[in-house]
Amino acid sequence: MKMKKYFYNTRSCAVATMALGMLAVSCKREKMAEYNTDPKLILNISPKPLIATATVKMHDNNFEAFYDNIRCISNWTQQFVRKNGNGVSFTTTAGGTNVRYGNFYTNVAPLLVDAQQRIDLMPAGQKEKYAYMRVIPGILKVYYAWYVSDPNGSLAYVDAIKARQGGTITPAYQSQQELYTIFDKELKDAVAVLKSTPAAIQELLGPSDLYFQGDQASIQKWIKVANTLRLKMAMRLTKRDPEKVKAIAAEVLADNVGIISNAAEEWIFVGGSGFTQGGNWNPYPDAGFSGEKNTVDFLWNTQDPRLRLFFRKNSWTQVNFDAAKQQNKIDANAVWNPRQYYGQYASPDASKDDDKKRFFANIVIKDGNNDLTLDTISPIQQRLFQAEYNGGKGFTSFPLITYADVCFMRAELAARGMTTESAADWYNKGIEASILLYDRMGKAAQLPDYSPVQPAEIDAYKQQPNIVFNPAKALEQIAIQQYLTYFKQPNEAWALIKRTGMPNTTTSLALEALKGDGQPLDMPRRYVINYPLGGDLNYTNRTKAIDDMRKDPDFGLPTDMFGRIWWDKK
Repeated sequence: MKMKKYFYNTRSCAVATMALGMLAVSCKREKMAEYNTDPKLILNISPKPLIATATVKMHDNNFEAFYDNIRCISNWTQQFVRKNGNGVSFTTTAGGTNVRYGNFYTNVAPLLVDAQQRIDLMPAGQKEKYAYMRVIPGILKVYYAWYVSDPNGSLAYVDAIKARQGGTITPAYQSQQELYTIFDKELKDAVAVLKSTPAAIQELLGPSDLYFQGDQASIQKWIKVANTLRLKMAMRLTKRDPEKVKAIAAEVLADNVGIISNAAEEWIFVGGSGFTQGGNWNPYPDAGFSGEKNTVDFLWNTQDPRLRLFFRKNSWTQVNFDAAKQQNKIDANAVWNPRQYYGQYASPDASKDDDKKRFFANIVIKDGNNDLTLDTISPIQQRLFQAEYNGGKGFTSFPLITYADVCFMRAELAARGMTTESAADWYNKGIEASILLYDRMGKAAQLPDYSPVQPAEIDAYKQQPNIVFNPAKALEQIAIQQYLTYFKQPNEAWALIKRTGMPNTTTSLALEALKGDGQPLDMPRRYVINYPLGGDLNYTNRTKAIDDMRKDPDFGLPTDMFGRIWWDKK
């Protein structure tokens, strides 16, 4: 299956941004304040570049890539481990995180709201041609606001980002419970508009739709995205409101357009060559990152084709091994093991265990006149996260909702008895979809050692003892496959563990029991939430929102990352 080429064009979006900049420069100085506060005075900006630029802003955030995803969340969820092991404080390290919060209010939402405002200000006879286009920014806004609320809780949403349209600069906050109801209604309303048949021929986004290329077929895909997003958000509520989950699932699965049903409909942003330039995108700073020991072992033992798509081989070869023996760097009786995939222990105290020390130490041998460092640990496939790494020319993929994700949601709903579908069928479809997803992303990223996944590999994987569907362990097996599928979506892996409690230390893919200086370490469950400073214009509303969240005893202190927001019920 070919990788979709719905990729970001750096030049077109740069031109759009420059156009907005030149518009501002060309204005007379005395008009600048007026233009900045009254959007009705700017009549000639098309909503298309605003939507395209907002889309880029959702994904083009290298600080979030480094601080949130690479350095923190992927470590907390044991997807990544520092190659030299984790420090004792790694579960309390959160400096620079929560970039998404500011990005929503300063970069993403204002552009989406302005795009809708551009359409609202169009004269009669023209506005009617933009009915479809007006709701697409709303879908993007709901997604990103949900993403921001996920580890933060309450948000200023309903009346936020409206000051330039004559709204308030002190918007009230909605609780997360309220937000879920609002989000669901907004998506449902968007679907109704996209399924309608306006009298006017609709103007389409075209290339400004950086996901689906904005042709006529894209409208059906946006309907499926909105329906699927409703389902995905509902799945967060399996502990909090299972009846609501069941009701929304029944509604979207019965919809005549339905939800994402194949790889061609996946909601994925693919950055063109050059999109992830810069060191913050690279999951290999300092000593680098590998996978967690138990996860890599699980992938190896089950012959999972994703192993080579997630990780690179370590630096040992038969030649290096023989040289190390000759140079007395390893035991003379050591026997070569062709396995070249090993993960690192996530528990900080593992480095003190004599039986595990070999995973924390490199061996240096002579290669002619040069020193050659041999490392047992397998590094992350850097180009999967930054296609430009080490001179690469491929494309970096940013999945939002994939077909594999949908398959596993349907499998889980069936296993929980919330639908009458076959959990086994959707589980097996999800495995195949997940492997093929990473095969496509790996090919697009031009992994240096890329080898296409063969159908026989997928079939063999499904027959592995720990992989064959077992109704008695259905939820565990589904959660493990979701966890693997979320390798490039750390926020989703984080949410999965919080929502289902799996994988854990007793599942077949076992997370480690973490200890630091002999003390148990827990996974953080949300971001630090700080009270506003006294000069904050919205001090009263922000303070009230935090005080209201604190009424839940599980929330804890605002600065406690181990406290829980509303949907993460004990």
